[in-house]
Amino acid sequence: MATWTWNMLTGSTTTPGAIARWLNKSTLTSGPGGDADLILSEANSWISTRLRHWRQLTAPVPGTMVVGTDQITLPTDVQELDCIWIAGVVSGQFYQQQITQIEPNQLYQSWNFSGSGARVPQTPTLYAFNQTYIQLDSPPDLAYPYFTTYYQEIADLSETNPTNFLTTTYQRLLRVTTMMLGAEWAKESNQGQYDRTYWTQQAQDELQQVQEQSDQARRAQVSAPNYPGGVAGGYYVGGVGYPQ
Repeated sequence: MATWTWNMLTGSTTTPGAIARWLNKSTLTSGPGGDADLILSEANSWISTRLRHWRQLTAPVPGTMVVGTDQITLPTDVQELDCIWIAGVVSGQFYQQQITQIEPNQLYQSWNFSGSGARVPQTPTLYAFNQTYIQLDSPPDLAYPYFTTYYQEIADLSETNPTNFLTTTYQRLLRVTTMMLGAEWAKESNQGQYDRTYWTQQAQDELQQVQEQSDQARRAQVSAPNYPGGVAGGYYVGGVGYPQ
């Protein structure tokens, strides 16, 4: 399978595979910042914000909670958080605890206060989202090490980043999405070669097919077994495992 590149897609009507060639629009400017570049960038964003493919899922990303701070800054390239859990040694004890997502209003109502009205520091067990933050239910009483996994934005295409997994594996999805946006650029609204309604349906259908393929790849997942010395999905204190 041939690999597409940014240079090919943003080329002129004389370039095989170019958006301008498919649209048959010589007025579609090429190169950085040109019409083709902007259409390609928007197509990449359209797909990235809708697709949750296993190829977007990160490896575990480590971090450390700040004592007394009940927010964790989200990575700038996150589309959707997959999982966050505490795992590591603090003050000579090993902790492991998955943190569960709940509704923001439920999270705020779960806040625990002392008699003086101050928030009670303790091990976080719940989270919600707060703009660019992961909002924890409790200010951490210790500097807990944690890990996150998340669905990452699909890297935009450019001269310095000419390919991504769409250009190498899901070319049809990228093509029909650029055609949908190209038809919009061309102000095409009638039935015909560049009809935006046709390309919109093609893009939505292809996106669904790619999502189903990703979901199918993860169907072999099974529930985690119990591990020696503790309970999977629970947490550990001093080497003793506790279920959630």
